[in-house]
Amino acid sequence: MKSLLAAAGFLLVMSCAVAYTNTMVPVIRDLGNGNSQQAISTLKDVFPDTTGRDRLLYLMELGNLARYAGMQSIAQSVLLQADRLSDNLRGTDLEQQAQSMVTSDLALDFRGADYEKVFINYCLASSYAESGNIEDAVVEARRVNEKLKEINTAYQRNPNRYTDDAFVRYFMGVLYEMDGDYDDALISYRLALATYDSVYVEDYRLPAPTQLKLDVMRLAEYNGFESLVSTFETRWPKLNWEGTGPSSTMGEIVAVVELGSISSRRASDFTVYVDDRVYSLALPVIPEFARRRVTGAITAGNETAPLFLVEDLNGIARENLEDEAGRNIARAAARLAVKAGLSSLGENITEQLTDNENVSSGVGLVLSIIGAATEQADLRAWLTLPAQIQMCRLQVPPGSWPVTITVNGRQYSHAPVTVRPGEVSLIFLREDF
Repeated sequence: MKSLLAAAGFLLVMSCAVAYTNTMVPVIRDLGNGNSQQAISTLKDVFPDTTGRDRLLYLMELGNLARYAGMQSIAQSVLLQADRLSDNLRGTDLEQQAQSMVTSDLALDFRGADYEKVFINYCLASSYAESGNIEDAVVEARRVNEKLKEINTAYQRNPNRYTDDAFVRYFMGVLYEMDGDYDDALISYRLALATYDSVYVEDYRLPAPTQLKLDVMRLAEYNGFESLVSTFETRWPKLNWEGTGPSSTMGEIVAVVELGSISSRRASDFTVYVDDRVYSLALPVIPEFARRRVTGAITAGNETAPLFLVEDLNGIARENLEDEAGRNIARAAARLAVKAGLSSLGENITEQLTDNENVSSGVGLVLSIIGAATEQADLRAWLTLPAQIQMCRLQVPPGSWPVTITVNGRQYSHAPVTVRPGEVSLIFLREDF
């Protein structure tokens, strides 16, 4: 019995030794050092399960790292697999649900949060755009629109704060504009504006960028909606939108700057010893901290424009986890009750078989220790996503322009960008803070 108790105690201690957050530390370190290709190699070395219940997560991490490494064909292939797998992981797997009730939520397939599902298509669209394939990028933009509609429909049944994505809407508008679809571009810009003005201000303390307001007014005028222009001019009387954006004599560089790595989850564990039983409860949390302030600009030729914040993924991830907290607590409490019941059942059966109270109580204790040892917080999340995203729109004359990007005083060079009159040139950058 002593050896059994010792083994069970060792299992309890070691159960917290391996977590997804810890697994990804060397990958995020490589990414932060600017070595995306090494990060891919490290991911393949350390990822615990590339084919089973964490396959979707593996594909998401691998596809995003390939995108950062400039391996766009690989990124697109992997992210398309992730998108298809995400669609297939619907419904309830009763066997997995039963397993999770006697172990932990790690027994369930990783399905991703709503914002992670949307960002699969953002990453695909950005990869296509970086490859110069605007047609397929627009296809992904429309796919995002379908997903956001599904989320809004689900929101009516199961309220969550992430009901729409203002940045992704804005980015979709840029893609539509590049494709010459100015009607859909205006629709996307207006949807982005509405989302910033409601959900983003209230839940993430992120108001609409001034640049987005200029884009809405510019395309409203371009599409001939004079009454809409008048409405916006009344709403924002100090904004001078005329002469902004691409024109017959000017082009525009739009930069999407992804900064840092999203905050990882931490385990909040509670373990108590009561009446010869060990009870454990483990929940995922994301600590709250102030948003990192960023100042920066894009320079091409003699023109410079500032960066502006469009997405706070740290805030979105934290609020999303808070939305899930009630469900996570309910599941953990139910699991605790099941494990307690199994311990009591094991004790009763042992007592009937041995007629020895000491042995039966020892079995009940060991079963409770095993139950506590298998209770682990689900820390799985897409960790190669950025902490925040900044954008810049810079009007420049036609030509080939070397681009310099400044972030918090540090300068980064981008390959020369070809700018044509009346067109948008899109560039991407990923850097650590």
